Amino acid sequence: MEEIANHIFIESRCCGVVLAVLKLKDGLIIVDAPFKPEDQQNWRAKLKEFRGANKRLLVMLDTHIDRTLGIRALETNVLGHANAVEIMRERPTTARGQDNDAGADWEPFDLPANIRWAIPDMTYSKRVTIHWDDQPVEITHHFGSHLAGSWLQVPAEKIIFIGDSIVLGQPPFLAWSDLDQWLLDLAWLGSDEFKGYQIISGRNGLVKKNAIEKMVKLLSQIKIVVDDLAGENNRIVEIIKVVPSLLKKFTYDKTCQEQYENRLIWGLDQYLKRHYPAADANHKG
Repeated sequence: MEEIANHIFIESRCCGVVLAVLKLKDGLIIVDAPFKPEDQQNWRAKLKEFRGANKRLLVMLDTHIDRTLGIRALETNVLGHANAVEIMRERPTTARGQDNDAGADWEPFDLPANIRWAIPDMTYSKRVTIHWDDQPVEITHHFGSHLAGSWLQVPAEKIIFIGDSIVLGQPPFLAWSDLDQWLLDLAWLGSDEFKGYQIISGRNGLVKKNAIEKMVKLLSQIKIVVDDLAGENNRIVEIIKVVPSLLKKFTYDKTCQEQYENRLIWGLDQYLKRHYPAADANHKG
């Protein structure tokens, strides 16, 4: 665990996601949860080392299985965006019911036979401010990378946690995204509003400012592909054709190639179904 600012720590050694904890006067604010049982056990042990660990609140940055599967193991109240409630309630409670070819990090591992998903105890719509210390913690809705996406900001320390809004060294997760809004979110992140900030990606940890430009370039290229695919009669065939060329735009671990191909195929397919439902219905026959 690394202290990146006064009483703000990140943990980047868990599989799939980067975790964080803010030690405040009134308790701990936790960012996301690990999905592997051994990571959950280690994370719980680390959290218990903090004074005031009996009062805790977990902020769910989005509903991705990689960062929500282990929430119940932490036994804490949960705050998430209002959109997370419906998404989590509709999620299957059995391992066989999950999207096993979505290219996520949890997929090579066995899930519990029955899963009790952690529905947020508290929700917000646009913004919520937590006053557990002299300086506030702000959580805001950013639905570019995910319909239920949240950013957690600590203005006094110039730190912001942005979940999957920036993903480096691997393809982004597209299924619940909105590419136009995603580009707007990144434009705001790159503005003077966040000059001097430490930016924490939910997959890569601390990222530099130039990561914003890289992500904007990538999403702009994906948007062109999506616009082309929207007019195709047999989308899934065309998606499979275009994925290898998309994957060449990344520098990634080649042992993960099949996983990342699946991620792009599944993500593009789900994105088109969400954003072009009428056209999708016309192309089924």
